Amino acid sequence: MKFFKIIFLSFIISAIFLPVELRSFFKKDSLCVGDTAPPFVMREILTNNPVYLRDYTGTTLREAWKRKERHVVVLSFWATWCQPCKIEIPALAELAEKFKEKPVKFFLINTMEKGEQTEDSIRNIYQSRGYTLPCLIDPSGRYARLYGVRGLPMMVIIDKFGIVRKINHGYHENFEIELENLIRQLVEEREEIKENKEREE
Repeated sequence: MKFFKIIFLSFIISAIFLPVELRSFFKKDSLCVGDTAPPFVMREILTNNPVYLRDYTGTTLREAWKRKERHVVVLSFWATWCQPCKIEIPALAELAEKFKEKPVKFFLINTMEKGEQTEDSIRNIYQSRGYTLPCLIDPSGRYARLYGVRGLPMMVIIDKFGIVRKINHGYHENFEIELENLIRQLVEEREEIKENKEREE
């Protein structure tokens, strides 16, 4: 009995003094479906212009007086070393083309790069691969942490009111079929809300 007590106490003490990285591994994701997506502002890699999430989605849009339209937002976290990202990104670009006339925004978010990569080298790789989706830069990994990114690629789909509706960890074969259906559903949801409001008025 004393032996088991010692083992139990050892386990408790070990858990308390685990490194921060290991303790965080056992915690649940920092972002879940149904949560409000953390707002962000990041620079676009080609134009260097700031991009605000709240320009496109949320209960209250940034500078709402400009009468902006709410969008479904698709975020894809990636890095130049990520092999599955090379498959996912072109598929996302094809989907973006399908929805170019709809209120849908696709953003790549570059993060978790290795130390030798500079912003210039990332930009060169982005262009050499023929990527066309807007690419935002998260050099410190701040937003990757807020969104609970543990590996790449990771995709987050946000509805028009800033609510996370789906999270994909890693690459999923034929993911674009399910994603296209979800986006269409979210676009239609918004239209239904608008129609109901117009009827009430």
